[in-house]
Amino acid sequence: MEGMQKAEMGDQILLRGCLNIAVKNAFTGEIVKQFRIDNTIVTSGRRWVLEAIQSANAASAQVIQQVAVGTSTTAPVTGDTALGSENTRKAVGTWDSTNLTSNPPSWEAQVSFATDEANTTLGEVGLFNSSSGGTMLGHITFATIDKTTSNTLSISYTISN
Repeated sequence: MEGMQKAEMGDQILLRGCLNIAVKNAFTGEIVKQFRIDNTIVTSGRRWVLEAIQSANAASAQVIQQVAVGTSTTAPVTGDTALGSENTRKAVGTWDSTNLTSNPPSWEAQVSFATDEANTTLGEVGLFNSSSGGTMLGHITFATIDKTTSNTLSISYTISN
């Protein structure tokens, strides 16, 4: 097989994601700041997806279960394996998988931070498969938001094809 080039694959599984963030006044429920931004699916996350498909690694792949927030605003790159400056990590509160049968399929991880959680100037979010360390699936940075004790923070992280 010397001299032969690797054949191009015909189909692709493309992963992309977006983040919806809402900061609300804890006393009035009024939205103080809200935005949507696209994210970076990192190499370790793509590898995690392939390992989950391979039956020998499926049991050790661990499901994506944690959303982490941090203070860095350095643009993410595909080689990232951790947030730039992680502050708080929290288990996903709600999964919305009703769109898995849509075209394109997608799922959404939702988490909320109460008035006593993640109180700092935030600039990044990541999806992980463990409560500490673990594999990062996606990483996103944004213009900073000030999360204080008078605010709640809701994050919806959508991954789609």
